[in-house]
Amino acid sequence: MLSSHNALLLRVELKDFKPAIYREVLVDPNITLRVLHAVIQAAMGWENAHLYAFAQPLRSTEPFWKIPNQRKWQQPSPDAWGEPMGNDAKVKLSQLLTAPKMRLLYLYDFGDEWVHTITLMAFSNADVPLPHLLKAQNGCPPEDCGGPPGAEYWSHAWYNDAHEDHETARDMFGEHEPGSLDFAALQKAVAELRKPAPRASKAACSGKTSSH
Repeated sequence: MLSSHNALLLRVELKDFKPAIYREVLVDPNITLRVLHAVIQAAMGWENAHLYAFAQPLRSTEPFWKIPNQRKWQQPSPDAWGEPMGNDAKVKLSQLLTAPKMRLLYLYDFGDEWVHTITLMAFSNADVPLPHLLKAQNGCPPEDCGGPPGAEYWSHAWYNDAHEDHETARDMFGEHEPGSLDFAALQKAVAELRKPAPRASKAACSGKTSSH
């Protein structure tokens, strides 16, 4: 039962990339989707500069845009049009992922359309503070590069000295080759999302007692 475990092991994979770009994270089952958004941003290495939304597919091949808004959640916006999605701050992860292999989709940047598949790998009894990044493979592409097709184009340009956009690609990726990641930096970014420990009262800290 879910109540006997204190963590969910999730695999978050960016779609349409080979070799795969993915992260494995341990999270509290009771976090909201909005908190999960922050975890994904930190773990993947995104810059949290664009809109996002979650969706619950009924089958593994159901594409994000075909899923009705009743099964989607995002941060409410007064500028939204059409049938509203659910509020991502009002639904808990444990309400949606109730058995291993169940999935959610996470779309980041409605322009570039970075679609991530979130898979519940297992229920876990974690002995580390949550959230915790366990594993990471390959760094994310630069933001605003045109989605997966653009990432492939700019990666090719980075490696090809004779490419007309080689210098631009070098500026986009920097000196680190496409796919590079700093695992320690990602793990630290995820760790910084942990709730601070409750602070003791001032009286307890100073050792003072009150007399009546």
